[in-house]
Amino acid sequence: MTHFLQRAYHLIQRIIKESKIYPQNKKNFGTHIAKVIFRDGLIPPGKSSEYISQIEAYIHEEMRGFVRNYKIEKIDERKEKYPGFDKVPVWLCWWQGEESMPELVKMCYTRLKQSIPQDLMELHFITFDNYKDYVIFPEHIMKKYHEKKITMTTLSDMLRFELLSRYGGFWMDATVFFTGEFPKEFLDKPFYSQKMYDPIKCSREACKGRWCGFFMTGYSYNPLFSFVRDAFYHWWKRFDTIVDYVLIDYLILEGYKNYPEIKKLIDDVPDNNVDIFELYQKLNEPYTRELYEELTKNNVIHKLTYKMELHKQTSDGQDTLYGYLLKDVYQNER
Repeated sequence: MTHFLQRAYHLIQRIIKESKIYPQNKKNFGTHIAKVIFRDGLIPPGKSSEYISQIEAYIHEEMRGFVRNYKIEKIDERKEKYPGFDKVPVWLCWWQGEESMPELVKMCYTRLKQSIPQDLMELHFITFDNYKDYVIFPEHIMKKYHEKKITMTTLSDMLRFELLSRYGGFWMDATVFFTGEFPKEFLDKPFYSQKMYDPIKCSREACKGRWCGFFMTGYSYNPLFSFVRDAFYHWWKRFDTIVDYVLIDYLILEGYKNYPEIKKLIDDVPDNNVDIFELYQKLNEPYTRELYEELTKNNVIHKLTYKMELHKQTSDGQDTLYGYLLKDVYQNER
């Protein structure tokens, strides 16, 4: 009975939450999509196959005119891979600066600095104070950012494609963690990203694991980067919000389905780092060498999150995996 009451309570809370945002979704995207979002929000964990197909169809229809008139840039291998840079640029952004980083994010940043091969790559840390040294966003983008219609997260989605289309290099989110040598094989192709294509396992993702937006690299003349950059700018001319948190994946999908050049770039990437989400799920477990080796045997990169309660020790005083990683990172700083 108690379990039933808990489920009923959580359902009521979800109904209240979705009811509050339904009118705005209806205004922005119409009744049909507002209902799709409402229904999907009632049943955790959400992102059903039906939801994804409906959102994909909506975005496809809204982007139809843009795609029809868009002239894709052809790959020109005579161009510089990383114009303006002697070393491969590695891009990382934390808008508010290093001092505002949560502990886990600072750990990832420190490990990144330790992992970069200094003879080959150079880290560029982007904040609100210096981003204009590298890019200039269109006026309508900054206007909607200052109106709080565009969030910092969405602005960083656009930032990565501005940087990569201009300069090439690596982009990684600030919560990517390294447990091995920096993957130099990512430099061998005009596009590379973490990949674990599996339509079943990744059924709740629009990309189905073909790419990931939080860790990608490529050359400046890669047409995927310029297409997604321009698709974002087009979207924000038409809308004042995003229809889904991972709009980035749906826009890449538009490129993938409409342009053979982009499809080939993505399909040419082999599966790699397939257990990228496993480590963060074990951060609060007691550290053992066996656990660490199991989690890192297939992966050099891992996607972590600071949006969870983290413990450095178990209740009986053992180091957790998170506690071990912190010690390992900062011991290497000495």
